[in-house]
Amino acid sequence: MNIKKIIYISILVFLPLISLCQLYGQNIITTNNNDSSNISDTQPIKIKLQSNQNELRPSSIYQKRVLDRNKFRYGANLGLSFSQNYSYFNFGPQVGYQFNEYFMSGTGIKYYYTKIKNISEIYRNHQLGFNIFGYTYPVKFITLFTQAELNYLWSAYSDNSSGITSKAQGLVPSLVVGGGFRFGRSHLTLNYDLLQHNNSPYPKGFYTGVSVFF
Repeated sequence: MNIKKIIYISILVFLPLISLCQLYGQNIITTNNNDSSNISDTQPIKIKLQSNQNELRPSSIYQKRVLDRNKFRYGANLGLSFSQNYSYFNFGPQVGYQFNEYFMSGTGIKYYYTKIKNISEIYRNHQLGFNIFGYTYPVKFITLFTQAELNYLWSAYSDNSSGITSKAQGLVPSLVVGGGFRFGRSHLTLNYDLLQHNNSPYPKGFYTGVSVFF
């Protein structure tokens, strides 16, 4: 092998290595430990978090979920009627919530007692249950009324002349609708029980209803 071939082979072998070393040398970054721009220097990164003023705090979220105590309304149904042969009594505390100026809704419990006495016959009727009601105000002085009610009935009948006695019990549903006038937190409405159950505590046909809340 002559000298020219040796030189030619050496150039072919070492030329790529020389090029690779130059390329690697261009990518080396020399840094100074005292240089603040040194990317290899480990320094704590300070991130400033800006608070969003529109973000709701936990306390404000809690306050929005709690009902406003000033919007609660309290009332009661009370009815009394006594005579020699007829006795009637009803009482029912009610709690409502004024959601806005157009709507109030609530619930309550009710108790009814009726006693009818003839010459020899005595009929006693007890009803205890609960109701859900709503008042809608399309305008300030007009109200629309809806009430769903479910009572448990237990009654007794006795005839002293024949000695016949009987007892009955069961559920008595009512669905009352009405409309009328609003006077502040008081209502005067003309109502009607849509279900007309035989043992309904409400009269047959239309009747007048009065409610007062505080």
